[in-house]
Amino acid sequence: MDPLTKSAPEQRITERLDFLANGGEIADLLRNADFSRSPLGSPADWSPSLKTLMATVLPVEAQIVLFWGPEFVALYNEAYAPSIGEKHPRALGRPAIENWAELWDDLEPLLRGVRESGKTFSAKDRPFYIERHGCGETVYFDVSYSAVREADGSVGGVLCVVTETTQRVQFEHRQAFLLELSQALPSITEPANLTAFVLRRLAEELDARRVYFAEHHAGDTTLCVQQSHPPAPGRNPTLPPYSPADKQRLLAGQPLAQSAADRDFNVQHIPVVRNGALEAVLVIEYRALQLFSEFATQLAEETAKLAWGWITHARAEIALRASSAQLSAMFDQAGAGIAVYDDTWRLSRINDGYCEIVGRGREQLLGREFEELNPTDANSECEQRLGSGQPFENTRHYERPNGTSVWVQNHMTPLLDEQRAVTGMIGVCVDISERVRAEAELRELNEGLEDRVATMVAQREAAVAQLHEAHKMEMVGQLTGGIAHDFNNLLTPIMASMELIRRRLPEERYTKLIDGALQAADRARILVGRLLTFARRQTLKPQAVTLSMLMREMRDLIQRSLGPLVEVVIDIPNDLPTVFIDPHQLELAVLNLAVNARDAMQDGGRLKIVAELNDLPDNAIIGLSGGQYVHLMVVDSGSGMSEETLRHCVEPFYSTKGVGKGTGLGLSMVQGLLMQSGGGFDIASDLGQGTRVSLWLPTTDAPATCEQPEIGEDVPLAPRPVHVLLVDDEALVRETTSLQLHDLGYEVTDVDSAAAALALIEGGLVPDVLVTDHIMENKTGAQLAQELRQQMPDLPVLIITGYANLTPMQISDFEVLAKPFRRRDIAARLAQMCAASGPA
Repeated sequence: MDPLTKSAPEQRITERLDFLANGGEIADLLRNADFSRSPLGSPADWSPSLKTLMATVLPVEAQIVLFWGPEFVALYNEAYAPSIGEKHPRALGRPAIENWAELWDDLEPLLRGVRESGKTFSAKDRPFYIERHGCGETVYFDVSYSAVREADGSVGGVLCVVTETTQRVQFEHRQAFLLELSQALPSITEPANLTAFVLRRLAEELDARRVYFAEHHAGDTTLCVQQSHPPAPGRNPTLPPYSPADKQRLLAGQPLAQSAADRDFNVQHIPVVRNGALEAVLVIEYRALQLFSEFATQLAEETAKLAWGWITHARAEIALRASSAQLSAMFDQAGAGIAVYDDTWRLSRINDGYCEIVGRGREQLLGREFEELNPTDANSECEQRLGSGQPFENTRHYERPNGTSVWVQNHMTPLLDEQRAVTGMIGVCVDISERVRAEAELRELNEGLEDRVATMVAQREAAVAQLHEAHKMEMVGQLTGGIAHDFNNLLTPIMASMELIRRRLPEERYTKLIDGALQAADRARILVGRLLTFARRQTLKPQAVTLSMLMREMRDLIQRSLGPLVEVVIDIPNDLPTVFIDPHQLELAVLNLAVNARDAMQDGGRLKIVAELNDLPDNAIIGLSGGQYVHLMVVDSGSGMSEETLRHCVEPFYSTKGVGKGTGLGLSMVQGLLMQSGGGFDIASDLGQGTRVSLWLPTTDAPATCEQPEIGEDVPLAPRPVHVLLVDDEALVRETTSLQLHDLGYEVTDVDSAAAALALIEGGLVPDVLVTDHIMENKTGAQLAQELRQQMPDLPVLIITGYANLTPMQISDFEVLAKPFRRRDIAARLAQMCAASGPA
């Protein structure tokens, strides 16, 4: 085929599309789009009238849309496209009903009327409801709809020239609404009524489901709903806490939108920020799931600022009135006399206290001059100083009209205006007659001052001596605690090494030797625990205890402590229920009582320790609730105590043994142990007849706790591959602990400091468990664990320490294991932690 013949149809089509020249983006769309399904057909085949009209419309910068034909097919220029938002470009060349469905019932009668009558329709600020940016909104246009005719005179379509006036209309609407509020709010004085009016009007204006203010209660950090429209049933709720990001958004003054799939409405939060603080939030619940228009958001923001200013102003006025009333009440009811003078130094206001001091009534005093009421030579100096703006004080003796006298201390203060000019003065008068009389009596008593001073000095020296003894015992306790801590660190590698050796050398001859060494180390561990208890560096660890067994084990210790001259009788029935108490502390308490008894039996005697089961009613003993208790009695045949000594014997630092022979803390410590353990304490004594100390120990149904499992029992191994990060600054403790953990099947990475552990974590190490010593340089184990928990909230943590005085805040939710520990102890603890944390 001849090329010239082939290109002829394409050339004719191009010529028929010449009307699209200078049409911009819309012309390109018309030129390239598939119009096979459009009622108008291809643009090349449009009527000459339509082509001419489009050639005119497309370059125009005004917003123009053409609805052509009986189906009102939409054709428009680039200036119009933004006004329909997401409808463009799919609306181009399509029947209007397809893309203007939401307003077709409103738009179609207008278009049909112009098409059928040929008359032009025009309107200013004509409202239309349109969906163009993902949500429906009411917009406003100045419109002019005109009929466009074909060559034969028939109406081919409707030409619409429009100008969107939405922003101006909404601005005028907002201004009118805010003007209405500004005119109405000043006449409302009650904050609740003011708030109710604003919420009601805003709910009506925005057609909202509910509108309310939420604000902070005094001393609270949560936002609580104060009032709402319509009123919420029941108590007003508290808003859920905002996330940090949402709170920062609100603090920046930006509104927050919230929606949820489980409800049929959306919520908008409008912040009220003043002086950098979020004072309140205006919350708007809309009736439908819709996005929030810019108009509604701006109206809510401006309303919130305006209303909150008036609300706080109304509250401030109420507070001012209340404060003024309070100040007036304080003035009238003050214990001191208060008098106010005007700028002519005449009394203008006084309270009852002033009338009582001077012995006159108000009618006799008001209007009187200062000099008339204060006829002394000092008044000229007083007026001179007050006139220059300086306060003045003096003490005077008044004779009342009824003949009684009074000593008064006066404090006169000038009242200054903003220019520092004196406008009057206020006088505060205090009746000091009793003080003057007391000073006179004191002068009389000073005659025997030397004797009283000598007595006080002697009392002070005695108190200083007791304090010295207390400090000495505290230092001994600290030294004991420190030694025990170091000894624990020595025992830990010893016990760990012995257990590892025992596993490596299972022969019987070695096993007996190693078991003996481990038993000796266990006894040393118990001894260290008692040293820590003595030093008061260990919290109570109550457990079920068989009292008869505990006292039998102590018998030799008690006998050695008392010496051969004292007979020790212990009668504890075996069938008593177990008691719930710290056994080591109870041992120390009984030993203290035994030593006290020894000091009261210098020539020998008998000490009886007996027990029985008692059911006691409420308040039978001070601090003891009703129930079943084991009554443990420590009875001696010593010298006893006088009534005076008995009254003070449990007071801290009280002692009859003289300086250097006792701290006065023994009985108070025993009493404190019993009270802290839920038990009771009592003491009875007669001079020359001995002393009986009663301890009521709480009972329990639990079986007695066995502290010493058999050596060599099975221990749980690692339940799965577990990576342990071990931190300890003691090299020997760290190495032996690492060997134990390896032996138990754990993978171990060990370091000597918290800093080294943090460096490994930053380098990518992800441990399954953290095992750390507590007392380390620069950073404790508890501090390290808390820091790692910020990065790994579920990380199991075991703190091992030889100084078991960690506070509950330090322990947090960490596991704690005291040094020295046996292989079974750390194995059981780690297995329990791994089981709780679940599989890796």
